[in-house]
Amino acid sequence: HRCFISVILCLNILLLLLLLLLLLLLLLLLFLNDTCETGVEEWAQWSSCSVTCGQGSQVRTRTCVSPYGTHCSGPLRETRVCNNTALCPVHGVWEEWSPWSLCSFTCGRGQRTRTRSCIAPQYGGRSCDGPETQHKPCNIALCPVDGQWQEWRAWSHGSVTCSNGTQQRSRQCTAAAHGGSECRGPWAESRECSNPECTANGQWNHWGHWSGCSKSCDGGWEKRIRICQGVAITGQQCEGTGEEIRRCSEQRCPAPYEICPEDDLISMVWKRTPAGDLAFNRCPLNATGTTSRRCSLSLHGVAFWEQPSFARCISNEYRHLQHSIKEHLAKGQRTLAGEGMSQVTKTLLDLTQRKNFYAGDLLVSVEILRNVTDTFKRASYIPASDGVQVCENIVKECEPAWDGGLSSIELMQVIEDFIHIVGMGMMDFQNSYLMTGNVVASIQKLPAASVLTDINFPMKGRKGMVEWARNSEDRVVIPKNIFTPMSTELDESTVFVLGAVLYKNLELILPTLRNYTVVNSKIIVVTIRPEPKTSDSFLEIELAHLANVSVGGGPSRRHLIWDAHCPTASAPPRSLWGCKTVLTDASHTKCLCDRLSTFAILAQQPREIIMESAGTPSVTLIVGSGLSCLALITLAVVYAALWRYIRSERSIILINFCLSIISSNILILVGQTQTHNKGICTTTTAFLHFFFLASFCWVLTEAWQSYMAVTGKIRTRLIRKRFLCLGWGLPALVVAISIGFTKTKGYGTSNYCWLSLEGGLLYAFVGPAAAVVLSNPVVTKLPVFFFFLFPPFFISPLPTPLPL
Repeated sequence: HRCFISVILCLNILLLLLLLLLLLLLLLLLFLNDTCETGVEEWAQWSSCSVTCGQGSQVRTRTCVSPYGTHCSGPLRETRVCNNTALCPVHGVWEEWSPWSLCSFTCGRGQRTRTRSCIAPQYGGRSCDGPETQHKPCNIALCPVDGQWQEWRAWSHGSVTCSNGTQQRSRQCTAAAHGGSECRGPWAESRECSNPECTANGQWNHWGHWSGCSKSCDGGWEKRIRICQGVAITGQQCEGTGEEIRRCSEQRCPAPYEICPEDDLISMVWKRTPAGDLAFNRCPLNATGTTSRRCSLSLHGVAFWEQPSFARCISNEYRHLQHSIKEHLAKGQRTLAGEGMSQVTKTLLDLTQRKNFYAGDLLVSVEILRNVTDTFKRASYIPASDGVQVCENIVKECEPAWDGGLSSIELMQVIEDFIHIVGMGMMDFQNSYLMTGNVVASIQKLPAASVLTDINFPMKGRKGMVEWARNSEDRVVIPKNIFTPMSTELDESTVFVLGAVLYKNLELILPTLRNYTVVNSKIIVVTIRPEPKTSDSFLEIELAHLANVSVGGGPSRRHLIWDAHCPTASAPPRSLWGCKTVLTDASHTKCLCDRLSTFAILAQQPREIIMESAGTPSVTLIVGSGLSCLALITLAVVYAALWRYIRSERSIILINFCLSIISSNILILVGQTQTHNKGICTTTTAFLHFFFLASFCWVLTEAWQSYMAVTGKIRTRLIRKRFLCLGWGLPALVVAISIGFTKTKGYGTSNYCWLSLEGGLLYAFVGPAAAVVLSNPVVTKLPVFFFFLFPPFFISPLPTPLPL
């Protein structure tokens, strides 16, 4: 216990000693802090002046040295002003441009000038940059151009051939311009002349016109003559010949089979006409104008008459109606003119319902409707719906009298204008439907603020809707927010006239499109006046296809847009922009369009529609197929001669492949001449289908044989039989299934003996061929793949080396 207490006392004493030591150290530090000064170095030299001329600045610095970690007092950086005695350079400065001077000439082309001064530089400064003077052309007025005499012409012949006479000469004055003066002085002069000897020589007159050619073809002759006049008794005759001859009509005369014989048709006699020419006749007695008929060559080179064209024949009733329009337009009062045009429309309706008119009558009908519509616009007259019925009659009956002259775009424009004229006379919120056998038109007068829902056209549930429109799958949805005026001058109180037209068979008179394209749907027209703002709205248009044809120009069907203001019918469609396809299948196409126009589906015809019947194979086909067969037969003969040396499974496959190609070439040549016999054409097509597929299958068999040869399984007899089953059996199975499903429908067409493009039968060849093409590289590369993956199965082990 005493030891423990002693230890505690010792520890306490040590602790007190440590505390006293720490206290002494703290006092020592405080003493040193109060008595020691901070170390600061001396100032450095002043730096150079910041500028080389004028007033600048200098800087000097110093460093703080603090061994005890304290801060130094006072600044570490000083700055002072310095003056450089050198003068700074002053650069030259341009003054303002002076005003443009007057034009250097009072007329004609001159120039105007302006200048500026440069304030001189000082103390070595730079001069001013840029030009001191500027010029620009001027032309105050055109200078007057005075008339100028041209050179005198040669003196004329004497007035008499003998004795004294006179000669004359004249000169011309160029036309004065821009206020110039005319020429001064005489324009003609005369002088006396004499011919005392009267020995005048003859002078040639000008050449006459060429005579008619002695032949119309195969080379003939034509000539012209001139006369020598003015030969005196003692004078000389004219030098040279008075007759000139040259060849003409050197083109080949057409053969008898290249000339259309004389023909009597529709009480008109058509004279003999070479192929490629037109024959003309007067129109029948009930019409005025001329009719034409072309003599053309058939595919076999034989001339034949085409049907007469009556595009320039106008019936007397239509001609009289056309003249009556001028009388109504001459009326001073607008109302009377409108009533007269309404009577013209009714008369035209009666005429178009007779169904016996010429193509020229159709053209006159469209012209009459255009004049009537323009008159209604100016007269503010509200007509009946007879105009739409007239257009319907034109569309319905145009095909038998069609000659390609009628402007379908112009006809549609007339109908649109007529609809808007009727719409402007309707009451607000009124909805009117005009329905005929070929046209359904909707006319609505809608205030902008009252359109709360989208508008559908046609309204199939409407009472009295024609059957073809009710069953039609075509429609257009007009969004409600499209009824926003484009012009800022219009507001929500604006009243819109909405017109929508559905044509049933207008495609019959549409202009011919390029690249064998056709209109593959009904045609819908949407028009709104005044013009709305369509940039933020989309029309939803759905059209049913008339035929299952592929669409040209892209992978999906697209809408075709006509410009309603296209000036001619032969002009191509405006563009395909403005619409995007959102849904398409074999029977429908649905698009969204951001503009109002005429909409339809543009499609490409199947090849069998646009292919012409070739009576005999072309030279290219005969030469190509002949050379191919010749090369393959030569190869087969070489294989037969060397068969005992090269006999193998691979050789058997190549021989079968050659046989399939030779058979295909022969059938191609035969099939081109058997289109008239349906049975032979169908059989040829079926065998072509079989041999073409066999060619692809034998290619696949060759790849399979290579794989078997690498794996070492080619020696079995079962494998060889499988080669034959794949090369000939698989194509036969595909053809049998195709014929069973189609009942030979599509095997051969009226123009060629091959699979039809209709109904998808072509995929019975394309599908297996594509499968062979895609699988052949896989089968070919399998041996290489297994060779690197499992080398022990393909490489025999090396023999073990014997010990020495």
